[in-house]
Order: sequence, then C-alpha cells, then structure tokens
Amino acid sequence: MVLASGGQDGAICLWDVLTGSRVSHVYGHRGDVTSLVCTNSCVISSGLDDLICIWDRSTGIKLYSIQQEVGCGSSLGVISDSLLVTGGHGCVSFWDLNYGDLLQTVYLGQNSEGQHVRQLLVLDNAAIVCDFGSELSLVYVPSVLEKLD
Repeated sequence: MVLASGGQDGAICLWDVLTGSRVSHVYGHRGDVTSLVCTNSCVISSGLDDLICIWDRSTGIKLYSIQQEVGCGSSLGVISDSLLVTGGHGCVSFWDLNYGDLLQTVYLGQNSEGQHVRQLLVLDNAAIVCDFGSELSLVYVPSVLEKLD
C-alpha cells in the first residue's frame, strides 16, 4: 500500500506504508501542494500554481496535468476510480481521470461566479457538499451522471 504526502516546495512523496520507506519523490508544482487525493491507481495533487497533476500510484510517474482557473486548484474530491470533482468559481467540475477530459460543470447559484469553492466533501459516492462564500451546497452525483448519458 502506498501513501502520498505533499510539501511547500511542490514535492509529492509516495511512501510504502508497510516499510515506511519512500518509494518516489517528484516535483509537480511551483510552490505549495494544497491537496492530495488517491484512487486505487493514481494520486491527484493540486497546488497554489492552479495545476492539478495526476500521478501513477505505483510508479510515481506523472500521467498528465490539468490547468485550472486562477484560485481554483485546491478543492479536490474523488467519486470513483475514474471520476474527479474539482471546485471552481461558483461551480464544481467533473473530470474523467482516464483521459483528463472535462465532463461537466455544475453551477451552484445565480450570483455565485465571484464565490470560490473552498472545500469539497464526497459523501458515500452519492453526493458532494461544497463550501463556497457563506453557503453550503449539495450536489447529487447520480443526477449529474444521468445528464452525461
């Protein structure tokens, strides 16, 4: 089993949980790593540089990166091994982790463009709680996935 950590220097380290040894040490961001989430096959990192990097969990090799809007790279959530959700200015976006493609963006309110989604919490793979501005929003994932069909 591999655990990931990120630092203020933009480095991401992968650690073998059983031995405590460092498996990989790579630089993926210009500045602080602000968020890390994992799936069975990859590690997803975001940084103050508004870049989201997707790494192979077993090798530490960067698969690809996604450039976010300014100030939108710190809110990440994993819905499944192939679906990532990120926060934006008044919205959440859903990404295909296999290809890095934007699947859909859901806007959270009429006057929400100036409000930044600060935190995301994925609940039982069925809903996402979003903290933006002075509000909390709930986005149901099954309804979003149905719209993609």
